[in-house]
Amino acid sequence: MSSIIISIIVGLICVLPDYDYKIYNWANKQYEIIKKSKILKYLLYPYYLFILFLLKLFKHRGFTHSIFPIIIFFLLGFFIMKIFYLFSLAFLLHIIEDSLTVSGITPLYPLSNYKFVIRNLNNRKNRKLQEYLSYITYIIFFAIILL
Repeated sequence: MSSIIISIIVGLICVLPDYDYKIYNWANKQYEIIKKSKILKYLLYPYYLFILFLLKLFKHRGFTHSIFPIIIFFLLGFFIMKIFYLFSLAFLLHIIEDSLTVSGITPLYPLSNYKFVIRNLNNRKNRKLQEYLSYITYIIFFAIILL
């Protein structure tokens, strides 16, 4: 596979960790509907438990912004298909970039709620510097892929 195609694939995969927000919002709407009625909660108890699981796992910048998906995709790449290495790399790049933002990341979620933020860049004065570092990260990544 050509390195340009690989770069495009990784670039597209990089947005996947942020779908946790959409999943969380959908699950929260379902939870609010079920919560209104105790009878509905008991009738749909397995579904209710599934919704609670989604709410816990897909909290924004939670599991998908931790090191665990990177490890899982790396192991899948090692044992099953090499394409999962691209997922691992994409998630890693996304997490590095999000650690430069004001919100930071929780690298060990759900085991720990410790928040990792690069503080020197974590203010409004350094917004431009954050953008430049993001661009530099992607340029380095593409240079590595193209070599």
